[in-house]
Amino acid sequence: MPDIFDEVDDDLRADQARALLRRYGGFLVLAMLLTLVGVGVYHTWQERQQAAAEAVGTKFLAAQNLAAAKAPPKDLPRQFADIAATAPNGYRTLARLNLAVLEWNRGQHESAVAEWQGVADDSGAPPLLRDLATLTSVQFQLDTANPQALKAKLLPLVQGTGRFRPIAAQMTALLDVRLGRTVEAREIMKSLVQDPQVPNGVRQTSQDLLMTLGAAATDDTDSATKAGTHG
Repeated sequence: MPDIFDEVDDDLRADQARALLRRYGGFLVLAMLLTLVGVGVYHTWQERQQAAAEAVGTKFLAAQNLAAAKAPPKDLPRQFADIAATAPNGYRTLARLNLAVLEWNRGQHESAVAEWQGVADDSGAPPLLRDLATLTSVQFQLDTANPQALKAKLLPLVQGTGRFRPIAAQMTALLDVRLGRTVEAREIMKSLVQDPQVPNGVRQTSQDLLMTLGAAATDDTDSATKAGTHG
């Protein structure tokens, strides 16, 4: 009988993790896409100082605008692939990141993960974009891939001082929920809420997650108490 109860507890934790990811995953994706757009604008400004990069910048921005459309053209992956194959380094990396998202959304998950990993491992790519590749890869696999392996990928970002540290920490907490480590998840959320350097959006969602986890813990305690009383 204990094995049955353990399986039920695992299912409940998995359901809880999926609910949290559905509720807050959109914010995480939005935050990274906004960052991606910001980085793209920076590279556009920087590289447009060179006449040779003018055409590439125009082509990349056109493709990125198409990616934001409700119905992106079917040949959009090819457009980003062409940019990735011929553009200067900044645009090449941004094109690969966009291509990975498109491939994931088309169901080509292995190809997308490989593309993100390729960017993360590219020593010639800007460090900020290498970190973004890792973060995006984990984000899209939060509810499916091995949580321990995903946490290992996030660890350098969590232990670092870069701009993605708060989001990486928040993802780590969600992975802890998948692993049934709600105490650890709450501690991470508390630290994010209390850190004045954390962006307001991340702090707010961390507060919401903390309240959700607290409520779930209370419900579990109440259920256990009632079970003990009736037992």
